Amino acid sequence: MAADDLKSAALSSSQDFYALLSISPAASESELRRAYRKTALKYHPDKVGPSNTAALEKFHLLQLAYDVLSDPAIKELYDNARRAKEAKVERDRQFEGRRRAMKEDLERRESGVKRKREEDDKAEVEFERELRRLAEDGKRRRKEREEVLRREMEVDEQVEKDGGVSAEEGVRENGKANGEVPHEDRTVTLRFPLDEGTSGIHEAEVTSRFERFGAIEHAVLREKKLKINGGKHRRSYKTAVIVFKSVVGAHAAVTDFPKISKSDPASYGIFEAVNWATGREPDYIPKPPVLSRRNSQEPAAPLTPLPKAKGPRVSKFVEELNTPVQQNRGGGLKKVPSFGSFKGTPAKGQNSPSLDEITMIRLKNAERRRMEEKIRREEEAAAAGEAEADA
Repeated sequence: MAADDLKSAALSSSQDFYALLSISPAASESELRRAYRKTALKYHPDKVGPSNTAALEKFHLLQLAYDVLSDPAIKELYDNARRAKEAKVERDRQFEGRRRAMKEDLERRESGVKRKREEDDKAEVEFERELRRLAEDGKRRRKEREEVLRREMEVDEQVEKDGGVSAEEGVRENGKANGEVPHEDRTVTLRFPLDEGTSGIHEAEVTSRFERFGAIEHAVLREKKLKINGGKHRRSYKTAVIVFKSVVGAHAAVTDFPKISKSDPASYGIFEAVNWATGREPDYIPKPPVLSRRNSQEPAAPLTPLPKAKGPRVSKFVEELNTPVQQNRGGGLKKVPSFGSFKGTPAKGQNSPSLDEITMIRLKNAERRRMEEKIRREEEAAAAGEAEADA
C-alpha cells in the first residue's frame, strides 16, 4: 500500500491496531512481527475460505495494522492521532460527567424550588387557618366578655335595688353568672422564709392550712433567693402558688389572711405577702358600696332622731347626735363631738353600733350641720335685706 494511503488510514482509521494485534504501544518490531503472523494465520483466506467475508475483512485490517505500525514515521502519525482521539474521548467523558452533574443539580434545584413552593403554600394555608382560628377565638371571647359585662350590669342593678351586697356575696353571684372563672383569677401567691423550722413544709401542709378559706385545686412550692424590703443580702424563701377551685376561696384567702395570721400566729405567722397572682383583685368582684356625700344644692331629707341605744356610752353618743346644733357667740356653729373623741370604743357584742351604723350617724350629723349652716346664711341675707329697706 502506498505511503499516502497508509498515512490517510493512520489518521482516519477508527480501529485500535494495537488491540487488534493484542500488543502494547511500546512493543518492539519482533513482537509486532510475531503477533501479526500469529493473528494472520487465523484469518488467512486459505484457511478460512473465500466465503467467510468477516474473516477476510479481519485479515485485511491485520495487514493494514502491520503496515502502519511497522513504518516508524507512519506509526508516529498513528500514535499522535490515537492519543488525540483518546484525549477527545476523555474530554467527552468529563464533559458528559459535568453535563450530567449540571443536569442533576438543575433537577435538584428545581425539585428544591418545587418543594419550597409547596412548603410556602402549605405555610400560607396554615397561616390563613390560624388567622381564621384566631378570629373565631376572638369573636368567641368578645361574645363571652359582652355576656360577662351584661351580667355584671344586671348584678350591679340588682345590687343598687337591694341596697348593696357584701364582696363575698358578690363574688358568689358573679361566680354563678360568669360561669367558669379564669385560672389566674383563682390563684394566690405567698412566701415564707426557708430555715430549719420551715424546711419540712411542703405542698400538702400548705394545702391543709389554706383549705380553711376554700377548696384548693393544687399548690406548687419552689425555693428562691429574694431581697426583701431593700435588704443587702438575699435570703432563701419558699414561694407558693395556690390555685383555689373557686374565686371565693381565693378572695377569702387574700382578704381574711391578715386577721387569721394575727389570731393564729403559730399556724399562719410564718407566711408573708399573701396576694393575688395577677397583682390585683379581679375587676368583676364588686366592691362594698361607698356612700357619697349628697350635693349641698339638693333638698335634704328630714332628719329623724336616732333610736335610743342601750349602754351608757352609746346612749350618751346618740343623745349628743340628736341634740340640735347651736350657734356660738361669734355666729359660728358649735363643733359636734365626733366618734373619735371618745376615749374607748365599746367591745363587740355589747350593743355597740356597727360600722354601717356609725357611718350613717356621721352622714346624718354632717347633713344636719350643712342644713343649719344653710338656714343661718338665708336668715343673715334676709336680715341684711330688711336693714337696707329700712334705710
